[in-house]
Amino acid sequence: MSELKASEKWIVAGYELFAKEGPVGIQVERLARILNLNKSGFYHYFGDMENFSRQLIRYHYRLFGQFLDEYADCQNVDPEYLNIVVKHKISVMGQMQMVRNKSNPLFYNVNKELDEQVVRIGQRIWAKHLDIHNNPDLVSMYLGLVRDMFYSRITLERFTFDYLQTLAQEAKEIVTKIHNQRKNEYGLVDRENSPMPYDREEDLG
Repeated sequence: MSELKASEKWIVAGYELFAKEGPVGIQVERLARILNLNKSGFYHYFGDMENFSRQLIRYHYRLFGQFLDEYADCQNVDPEYLNIVVKHKISVMGQMQMVRNKSNPLFYNVNKELDEQVVRIGQRIWAKHLDIHNNPDLVSMYLGLVRDMFYSRITLERFTFDYLQTLAQEAKEIVTKIHNQRKNEYGLVDRENSPMPYDREEDLG
């Protein structure tokens, strides 16, 4: 791999800090110490922190896009998807920070757009993992719950395959309990996996 350009070194180092600690972790003097560069270089390339943040967002789109491309090719949650998440843990942590800091206007649209893609792409394999069929809206709802649980609990130290596997299994168990409860409430049979009563002619007769 060719050596990074000077401006790219600032971006890569800044993004890793952002992924680990969020925007509060990005400080010019700290970055300069990490890179062993003069902080004047930061202002030469980026001008101010707001412009640097915009560059980080562009970099995030590129890295997270690579994750989404591999995600789209997954055939199952465990182990394929989990392995891909671990492989791309820095960009996944970056997305988590976008979500946690969505009150910042710079991050809000990013987290919304990319999380919608995560849910859309994951429909197929998560429907299989959660054993919910013919109900994409329900899968999306539960997948959103799984995503929020993941974002609220994950840290870089915990970011291992075993921990993710535990979360995925826990999510499946929670969804199964909720789903069974709703089926019992509405008197549903298992064939539809739907949270609402049937509206089919053979059931009305």
